[in-house]
Amino acid sequence: MCNDHRSYYVALSRGNTAEGTVIVQGFNAKKITSGMSGYLRQELRELEVLDEITRLRFEGKLPRSVAGLYRRRLI
Repeated sequence: MCNDHRSYYVALSRGNTAEGTVIVQGFNAKKITSGMSGYLRQELRELEVLDEITRLRFEGKLPRSVAGLYRRRLI
């Protein structure tokens, strides 16, 4: 049973082709068509920022003013 969009994504991503995918019982289409929650959008934005910080740190281009070990301090 799929409880949210992530479980639908995982289930559907296992197939190789759309032709080989069969949905055998009803599902709530809103789970995959209504968009992301505000919380999830914020989480993804923060992960993108942390990814950029990591890249810049690795390349030695991160300003010294950006410092911290945890997300809350960095962002």
